[in-house]
Amino acid sequence: MKTLGKIVGALALLGALVFAYISWIYSNSLLRVETAEKAIALTYDDGPNPPHTQALLELLAQRKVKATFFLKGRNVEAFPELAAQVVAQGHEVANHSYHHYAMGALRKEEMLAELVRVNELILVTTGVQPSLFRPPFGIQGAGLKRALDELGMLSVLADASGTDWEVTDARQVADLVLADVGPGSIVLLHDGHGDVDGPDEQDSRAHSVAATALIIDELRAKGYRFVTVSELVGLAEG
Repeated sequence: MKTLGKIVGALALLGALVFAYISWIYSNSLLRVETAEKAIALTYDDGPNPPHTQALLELLAQRKVKATFFLKGRNVEAFPELAAQVVAQGHEVANHSYHHYAMGALRKEEMLAELVRVNELILVTTGVQPSLFRPPFGIQGAGLKRALDELGMLSVLADASGTDWEVTDARQVADLVLADVGPGSIVLLHDGHGDVDGPDEQDSRAHSVAATALIIDELRAKGYRFVTVSELVGLAEG
């Protein structure tokens, strides 16, 4: 029995250490914001991507909604005027890496170089210095946490997703988001693709644009308002 007790104790200690380590890795990550206000942030990954980013910007302007765009560096290089248009229309821009690699496969120095490269691209192109980053595939490790800490950046994940990289029916995409969304939610959608060889090989994101219209209209009918991620952080309680 003493041996069993030691094993149980060791396993409990190991579990506590693993939990503490994972908590540390995600300590500078944002999944959602604790707030009683019916406010959510719409976010879009992998752009800018013509013509779908333009279509999305037109829709958001019509609905008078501001969103946060996590830009892929090579697309900013390919479509600088479109990246600048996102900011000109009052939206927030953030960093989504240059190559869309799984960051855990890189050394810390490579992560830093990737982050800085895109920050500088966005700054030169839009005049905005990004403070937010979304890791490709939502994967964050110890090296990325250290790199983000060094740059003073916040990692942004999401608690509601339309899985629009797989689901291509706008109604289904919207329903997936609506099923999970609540006060303080961060919604993940896409206006581009991360896993392609170049910006000129982007597939359609028309379903994501159409789903956005459904999401906005149906959540507004329930009393929700839409803010950028940084604005949502400002609403955090406590």
